[in-house]
Amino acid sequence: MRFVWIFSALVAFFLSTAAHAQSSAAVDQLKVHADQAMDNLRYGDALDGYEKAYALSRDPRFLYNMGRALGAMGRYPEAVVQLERFRVDAPAALRDRVPQLDQIIGDFKKHVATLAISSNVPGARVLVRDRAIGTTPLGDLQVDAGPALVEVDADDYVAQRQNVVLPGGGRVELVFQLVKASPLGVLVVRSTPPASTVLVDGASKGGTPLEAPLMPGRHALLLSREGFRDLSASAIVERGVRRELDFNLEKKPSLVSRPWFWTVVGVAVLAVAAGVVTAVVCAQTTACERAPDDGSILGGPVRGP
Repeated sequence: MRFVWIFSALVAFFLSTAAHAQSSAAVDQLKVHADQAMDNLRYGDALDGYEKAYALSRDPRFLYNMGRALGAMGRYPEAVVQLERFRVDAPAALRDRVPQLDQIIGDFKKHVATLAISSNVPGARVLVRDRAIGTTPLGDLQVDAGPALVEVDADDYVAQRQNVVLPGGGRVELVFQLVKASPLGVLVVRSTPPASTVLVDGASKGGTPLEAPLMPGRHALLLSREGFRDLSASAIVERGVRRELDFNLEKKPSLVSRPWFWTVVGVAVLAVAAGVVTAVVCAQTTACERAPDDGSILGGPVRGP
């Protein structure tokens, strides 16, 4: 029994040693490739390699390498976090190999601002430079310094935005007052020339230009103006969204502009000249369809005086 226990322990030891050797080799390979990427200014690839190496080894030296890669990419808040983790986790002998650590962290912090945000709506989403960073209330958060668009929004509320300049090494506190969003959308209709009547779902809303609050959904439009063809269209209105539409009305063709009209007039003139007006008129009416009366000029014999 003792022999079996010793044998099992030896097998486990050798397996553990082999696995450790494989893991160590993989870490070394990741570091070599990441260092090469760093030398070739491919900072994203370098960061990816250092992160994978750290996940396998938990070696604090990779925290320093990640911090330098992030700093080279201009992601200073994240760089400061990794370098400060290195300062805490690295043994003294390893920290001594980076005597300029405090200076590097100080330089990076010059590019970092502290941002705090409060709102009358708890849990509202916070975006800085179109990137979600948390929800309200937002305590002191490290972000990149410089100009930034800060946005706060929440369901059923109108989003609020502020353009600010976040000072390097400084702190900014912002307060947002959100207001309830209308359940309606707004439809704006314009036309050239202006329509005298606009029907929305069969109800008259006046002429154009038209601005009407409507429930969300699809709406049928009919634009009318005397002398112009009616124009039918549809529009989808979204809640809290302003939808703008522009149309061109088409003029109806006038009577004198129709080719068949001129043809008839031309034939009539020629017919008058030939003395057969009655025959031309007959061609355009239904009078000739009746049987002629006996003795008429159309059906009876023609006698001399």
